[in-house]
Amino acid sequence: DKVPKRDIDVAKLAVLDQIGVALAGVGEDPGVKVQNMVNRCTANEATVLGTPRKTSTWLAALVNGTLGHTLDFDDCSSFGHPSVVLVPAMLATGETQHRNGRELLEAYIAGYEVGEALSRIVPRRADQFHGLHSTAMFGPLTSATVSGRLLGLSASQQRHAWGIAASQAGGITGNFGTHTKPLHGGIASQAGVMAAELAASGFEANPDALDAPLGYIQAVVAANRMEGVDIGKATAELDQWHIADTWRLKKYPCGYIAQGAIDAALRFREQTGLRLEDLTSVEIRVPHLQPYFRVRPTGEFSGKFGYEYPVACAILDGEVIKKTFSNEAFNRPDIKRHLGKFRTLEDPSSATDQGPLGALVIVAKGKTTLQPIEIPLGDHRRPVPPSQVVEKYVRNAGEVVGTDVARRTAQMLLE
Repeated sequence: DKVPKRDIDVAKLAVLDQIGVALAGVGEDPGVKVQNMVNRCTANEATVLGTPRKTSTWLAALVNGTLGHTLDFDDCSSFGHPSVVLVPAMLATGETQHRNGRELLEAYIAGYEVGEALSRIVPRRADQFHGLHSTAMFGPLTSATVSGRLLGLSASQQRHAWGIAASQAGGITGNFGTHTKPLHGGIASQAGVMAAELAASGFEANPDALDAPLGYIQAVVAANRMEGVDIGKATAELDQWHIADTWRLKKYPCGYIAQGAIDAALRFREQTGLRLEDLTSVEIRVPHLQPYFRVRPTGEFSGKFGYEYPVACAILDGEVIKKTFSNEAFNRPDIKRHLGKFRTLEDPSSATDQGPLGALVIVAKGKTTLQPIEIPLGDHRRPVPPSQVVEKYVRNAGEVVGTDVARRTAQMLLE
């Protein structure tokens, strides 16, 4: 009852979006391979999305989390990709515990707020995380919160659950652009479900594992940065609610960092009418080029974690959609012929001199155009209307359940 309506409404949209994104991932290689392994188990507890099959709670979270991160179309926040970890845990534990919609939403919000607190304790900086993927690092603790709440853990049991989850945190950004990146979401969700169930059984961890010497926080904070950590200040904001002010929806199925650059490319295409063959060069200037966003595009998953390929496709096709990131699309002669015209440059001044997130500097037919990279639509600072979230869900879920069923379930989920 304390959560503001605007945060509740955004939480509902986040859950809806995540289920749709996971259904759109059905049939893709990462989910298929993980599910083939899970099919060897005979448990009948929790549903695997897009199938009539059930498995154990933690294996359902593993598959559904992997499905939900396969297209990299899932939402973002201050602590990485929140819903790909929270929703599978919510669905798996909620199903076995016969929880109602209100209880599921309360658990989702609790997990989200714990993630926000952790991100304030361990802020993202250039020298932080040591190559760790934030979703995989924070995720086990947030999913343990979700499952712990739905299981009705005591305060002492929840501390043990966090301790167990903390020992399962971590996933390296060096695996971006491969099948293993979506597996991060599945493992993080699975870890929290398993941690909560173990804690419920009396399994113990260090109840102070988060902030103890040699504990979680000390392990993930960069060397010589502990003096900037203020755990009390971060946890004091746990009842202030942050979802509406931090949640970010994705319009395109690729890394969030490229979303604004894709928007800029589409605006350039619409405003000028120019096409790839008209361009001499395209510089994508950004104030900071994250090390994990320099994956050389070689097809399918690798094309999602750099600027050049999706920006080129935006100008070529006028859209960036699921099939953009297929080997067939990558191997098109037009892409092969023109992709070399694109390059990304780190230019700290670009955020102040050119656009909020940098700029595209495009040379075409002897003329140079500077196209600012704006904060993308879907960001909490530029939110889209709920109807657009619903339409994204219907497109994604409709691939598996059909458009009519997708529209009906969207209405049910948002009530």
